[in-house]
Amino acid sequence: MISLLGYGRTNKAFAAYFHRHGMSCTIYDDNVHAPATTPHNQPLLPSATFDPARSSVEIVSPGIPPHHPLVLASQHLVSEYDYVAQIRRPACTLFVSGTNGKTTTTEMLGLLCEPFEAQVGGNIGVPLINLDAPIWILESSSFSLHYTQHYAPDFYILLPLAQDHLNWHGTYEHYVRAKLKPLGLMRGGSPAFLQACLQTHPLVRMALKRSDAPTLIFYENSTHLAQQMGLELAKVRFEEPFLLDALLALSATKLAFNTIDYDRLNSYALQPHRLEVFQDAQARTWVNDSKATNVDATLKALARFAHRYVHLIVGGDSKQMDLTPLFETLAHMQVQIYTIGTSAALMSEMAKKYGVNALHCGDLASAVHAIKASLKRDQIALLSPSAASLDQFSSYQERGDLFKKWVLAP
Repeated sequence: MISLLGYGRTNKAFAAYFHRHGMSCTIYDDNVHAPATTPHNQPLLPSATFDPARSSVEIVSPGIPPHHPLVLASQHLVSEYDYVAQIRRPACTLFVSGTNGKTTTTEMLGLLCEPFEAQVGGNIGVPLINLDAPIWILESSSFSLHYTQHYAPDFYILLPLAQDHLNWHGTYEHYVRAKLKPLGLMRGGSPAFLQACLQTHPLVRMALKRSDAPTLIFYENSTHLAQQMGLELAKVRFEEPFLLDALLALSATKLAFNTIDYDRLNSYALQPHRLEVFQDAQARTWVNDSKATNVDATLKALARFAHRYVHLIVGGDSKQMDLTPLFETLAHMQVQIYTIGTSAALMSEMAKKYGVNALHCGDLASAVHAIKASLKRDQIALLSPSAASLDQFSSYQERGDLFKKWVLAP
C-alpha cells in the first residue's frame, strides 16, 4: 500500500495521479481528525492511525520535518523527487535553490528556456508528478533536497545562503548540508553555481575530490559572475537583489543552450510582494516586501534604502532565526520599527538593547495606521518582516495583499 504523508499540494497531485492510473493509496495528515475520503474516494486518515507494517512506500510531503512521528515511523520513506524519477525523467533537469531569490530565478530561467520546451515545477509551477516536457526547471526547497537520495540535476543554481528554517532543520549547518546535497549526486562535469564562500565547506571539498566531480562555478557577487560568464551588466535592466537572480538565469541558459537572450530576460515582470514599490493617495512611498520571511531578505531590502529614513514593519514567526544581524544593521540606520506577530515582543526587546526606535503594534493593521500618522514624502514605509506569516495570515501573499489594502484605504 502506498502511503502519502501529508495532504498538501504535492500529495494532492500524487493522489490524483494514482487515481488516474488505478493505483490505491492512503493519506495521513495532522489536520484530519476523523476518517474521511478524498475527492477520489481514497482513505484520508489522522496521522496517529498510520501503521508502517501495512505500508510498502511512504511519499513524504516536503513540509513535514524529519522529527515528525510519521517520518520516524516510516520504513520505506521516499521523496517526491525520487519517486517521480522512478517513473520518468526528462532529457534535462535544472534545480534552483538558495535562501532568497529562488522563485524569481526559477521564473526567469523558465522564461529564458521556453523556446526549448521547458516546464517549471517544484515549489512553484506544475507538481513534479504532472510534469510532461523534455526540460524541467525545479525550484527546490531545502526540505525536498533533505529527503532526496537519488535524483540529481544536470544543472544546479544555488543562490546565496543565510539562516532560515532552523525550526525544521535544527541547525544552520543541517540547512546548508541539505542545500549542498545535490553536489554528491550529480554526474561528472555537470555545472553547479555556488557562492564563493562555500568553497571550503566539507561537502564541496568532497565533491571536488571525486574522480567524476561536477563542474563548480563559484561567484562572489553579480559583477564577478558577469565577468566569469561573459555577460554584459549594462544589458540587464534589473537592480539588486534581482540582478543576481537574472545573471544566474542567463548563465545557466548560456551553458545549457549556448544562448544569451537579454531581451527575453528583460521582459520578465517581477512578481508582487518582492520589494514592490507603490504610493498612497498623498504620494508617499510604501514598499511591500512581504516575501521577506528571513533576516537576510530584510537586510537586502534595507540596503536598497540605506540613505533614506525607513519606517519598517517586522515580526511574525521568526523560525528560531538569530535576529542579531538585523538589529546590528538597524542600529546604524535612520529607522523606526513597528513590531507585529508572535515575535513582536522579542523584536521590541532587541530594539531596546540596540537603541533602535520601536513601537509594539501587535498586528499589521495597527502598524500601517501608526505609520500613516507620521510618514513624510521623503521617507520609506517598508513591510519586510524577517519572519514567516502563518502566525497571523494564511500566507505571505495574504499578508502583502492586506498591507496594500490598508495602506490604500482612505
